[in-house]
Amino acid sequence: MSIHEVTAYERPATIGEAFAAVAAGGIPVSGGTDVILHPRTAGATLVDLTGLAMAAIALDDDALVVGANATLSDLLEHPAASRLADGVIAKMLREVGSPLLRNIATVGGHLARGRLSDVIPVLLALDATIGYHDGAERSEPLAAFYRERRHTSTLIVTGITIPVPRAPSGAAFRKFSRTGFDLAILNAACRVDMEGGRVSAARVVVGETPALGASVTSAEAALVGEPLGEVTIARAAAEAAAQIPARDDARASAEYRRALAEVLVRRCLDEISRRLS
Repeated sequence: MSIHEVTAYERPATIGEAFAAVAAGGIPVSGGTDVILHPRTAGATLVDLTGLAMAAIALDDDALVVGANATLSDLLEHPAASRLADGVIAKMLREVGSPLLRNIATVGGHLARGRLSDVIPVLLALDATIGYHDGAERSEPLAAFYRERRHTSTLIVTGITIPVPRAPSGAAFRKFSRTGFDLAILNAACRVDMEGGRVSAARVVVGETPALGASVTSAEAALVGEPLGEVTIARAAAEAAAQIPARDDARASAEYRRALAEVLVRRCLDEISRRLS
C-alpha cells in the first residue's frame, strides 16, 4: 500500500471507537508491517491503534499477559518472557524475521493476520488465550480462535495470556528455513508435562504445512501416559509426520514437509527429554 491509497486516518482514543472505525471499513494498524504489503484497489482509511493502552507486558497470577501493541522485540527482551517455559518464546522470536522487523511488528497484528507464523505454534503449545474486541470484550483459547477462523471476522486483538507451565514441564521449538530471515518451510513446537515419570499432558504443534500451525492430537495421544523415552518420542514423531495436513507449494513438497515434521518433532521432544532427565 502506498500513501496515495490512504484517503483517511483515524487515531481512536478507546477500543470501542477503534472497533467502530474498523467495522465501518477501516484498516487497523499498529506496526503496519503487513498492511504495507497488501495494496487496496480503492481508497483506504487507516485506524491507528497505537494510542490505545495495549502495550504492557506483565507476569500476573502465574500467567504472562502481553498487550497487543507490544512489539516482538518488546516480548523478546522482557525478562519474564525470556524465563518462561525454558525460554522457548525468546528462542523462537530470535528466529522471526530480522531485528528491524521485530522492532516494529506487533504481537496483536501478527496474531490477527493468522498466517505465515513461527509465533503461533509456540503460543498454541503453551495453551495461550487470546483477548479481542468485536463489540464486546472476549477471550478464548488461541486454538479455538483459529479453529473457528475467528481471525477472519471483524475484530481487534487486545492481547494474549500465556500460562506459566507447572513443573516438571518442558518446551521446545524448531524450524527449518533456507536462510535465517526466511519464512519457515516447516516449524514445530512441543510442550510436555510430567508426573510420576510419565507424560501427563502434551502439545505437539506443527506449522507451515503450509497451513497455519495446529496441534497433532494423535501425536499428543502417543505421548500421554508413557515415559518420555526414545521409543515414545519416535512413535510420536512418526505420528506427527503421518497426520499433518501437508501440501505441495512453491517452497516445498508435501513429502518433504512430512520428512521435516518427523525430524523437527523428534528434536523438540529429545531436547525436552534431556532437560527433564
